[in-house]
Amino acid sequence: MRITAKCLATTSLVLVTTAFALPSWAADVDATSAIDTVTVYPDGATVTRIITVDLPSGDSTLVAKDFPLGLDTSSIRVEGEGGAKLTIGTIDARTPRAAPVNLPELDKRIEALNDQRADLQGAIDSANARRKFAEHFAEASPAGIGDKGEARPIAEWRTAFAAVGEEIASADTAVRDATRKMREIDRQIAQLEVERKAKPPSKLEVRMDIAAPAAAKATLRVTYNVRNARWLPLYDARLDTGAKDRKPQLELVRRAEITQSTGEDWSNITLGVSTVRVSRGGSAPELGSLVAQYPQPPKPMALGAASDLARPAPTVRQRSAQFEPMSKLAEAPEPRERADEQQAVAEIGDFQATFKIPGRVSLGAAEGAKAHRFDERARRPRGARSARNGLDCLPRSQLQADR
Repeated sequence: MRITAKCLATTSLVLVTTAFALPSWAADVDATSAIDTVTVYPDGATVTRIITVDLPSGDSTLVAKDFPLGLDTSSIRVEGEGGAKLTIGTIDARTPRAAPVNLPELDKRIEALNDQRADLQGAIDSANARRKFAEHFAEASPAGIGDKGEARPIAEWRTAFAAVGEEIASADTAVRDATRKMREIDRQIAQLEVERKAKPPSKLEVRMDIAAPAAAKATLRVTYNVRNARWLPLYDARLDTGAKDRKPQLELVRRAEITQSTGEDWSNITLGVSTVRVSRGGSAPELGSLVAQYPQPPKPMALGAASDLARPAPTVRQRSAQFEPMSKLAEAPEPRERADEQQAVAEIGDFQATFKIPGRVSLGAAEGAKAHRFDERARRPRGARSARNGLDCLPRSQLQADR
């Protein structure tokens, strides 16, 4: 007996210990994210979304269902901070599974429901006809005169009144019941029509396992790469060939033309462009050349040449303009301030250059290209000179001036 008791006590202790050692299931916490920062590359972009959520104590799974389908799932990174020490665990991205749609089966069910609805409508029409007939009988039949003009007994009046009332009540009940059934059938048909026209999911679901020792408010930053975005360099080159009182000068304005078709709108974001090519990795870039030429100015003609004789005589308006009072010519124009164009801020690193666009901008999906200015530089051309961007990691442009 003692041995049996010891065994039972040991078994109970093991069961209790196992019960306390079982892990608790993580609760799903729905969250929404908003795009905060985007860095565009020549062959892609890096997007950072912000998630602000109230986390419960213990393990929880954060579920965000507003990520684009075209993101690179292997590039997802999560970081953040909160009111308590957070531990970020597994990150999983999955496409929401849409239930397979069997169109022939749905069509059969919709057809059967429409047949039931037609039967109910027939029952309603029949009940309304019975009610109308009962009402017409009550109005048209003589109330107190028999076939030979004698008065009918009171009992027959009551029987007639009861028969008319029962018929009208029965018709009303049939109409109400059929109407309720038709309403339910209409709901089922509408639901089936929605299933029939259901579109495949357009967003990606991202799940993040997070552990918090206590309930806290957390801010998470989720970063990922997308492919359907790019920027191209644009150059505005203005060449002044110079004169006696000024030297030749080349003015070069650099811009970035940005386009994206990632399936999500970039609204009110911090935007930047980088010279890094994601697909190229660490391989050296291929440098190209751009050649810009300008036409030679016409040579001055000799005095008294035949072309001078062929020129038309000045008109009366031109002659009068030559003798305008000097007071009008001496009038100074009203001073006007030149508008400045917003310019990006350059952050130069060892292997890349990143240009941050000031403020916040918006760029919709498949909206078209938007150009932003980098900087403006003035150089003095000397024969055939290479006008470089000033950064080893930027593309080069070869400008050739024939003198």
